[in-house]
Amino acid sequence: MDRKLINYLPDILKNIEEFDQIMQSEQPEVEWLWSEADKYIDNSFVLTQDESTASRWERILHITSKDTDELDVKNLRILSVMQGKLPYTVRVLYKNLLAMVKNEKDFKLEIDNDKYSVKITVALSSSELKEEIEKLADRIVPANMLLSVSLWYTTHRMLEKKTYGSLETYTHEELTRLDLR
Repeated sequence: MDRKLINYLPDILKNIEEFDQIMQSEQPEVEWLWSEADKYIDNSFVLTQDESTASRWERILHITSKDTDELDVKNLRILSVMQGKLPYTVRVLYKNLLAMVKNEKDFKLEIDNDKYSVKITVALSSSELKEEIEKLADRIVPANMLLSVSLWYTTHRMLEKKTYGSLETYTHEELTRLDLR
């Protein structure tokens, strides 16, 4: 740690051997205290909390998570439950999606009021969040509207602009997952 206790003493006391020994013996305790204070501050916010705090929030909010979920996914799930406040508007849905996915280019929100449908398309780079986005949209979208959440795969229309020579190095599986947005 770059914060040494000896540096907080006045210059006249820094050269005294007893004070130097006292500061060296107290340094580990103060470093532990500083690290605990940093941890406390990090755990005060959902996006920076550690694993134990995330599991405590999951118990409090009755959220079940998968064993394979990473901490970021758990934190976003907790945040989406905490942000679930009324009234739900298109802006609230858009902001929640943006908070989960982090990039406007990684999702597309289409609402057709005449057909009573909401379509959310999620980029493959955010595919691990698809289930969470479905849960969020299920809570926010009115029951009389048809909800569709899908992944953004590469289509033939996107590939027709490319030449065969530029695509021949890819397999079919790689082409469907190729990001051409």
